[in-house]
Amino acid sequence: MEHSLKVYPIHFDDGRTEWCVEYPKLKGCVGGGDTIEGAVKNAEASKQVYLKCLENEETN
Repeated sequence: MEHSLKVYPIHFDDGRTEWCVEYPKLKGCVGGGDTIEGAVKNAEASKQVYLKCLENEETN
């Protein structure tokens, strides 16, 4: 199942920019990183854990 994601930058006062990725329909499922690619990769890992937890809850 595909889930849409939202990618946005976080700008810090010291000039750094980091990236956040969230899955709006998966409340609280996010990832972050120094690059968009890294943030997406971290979010994908979070999504896998999130969905596995949901699956476990449904079977218990």
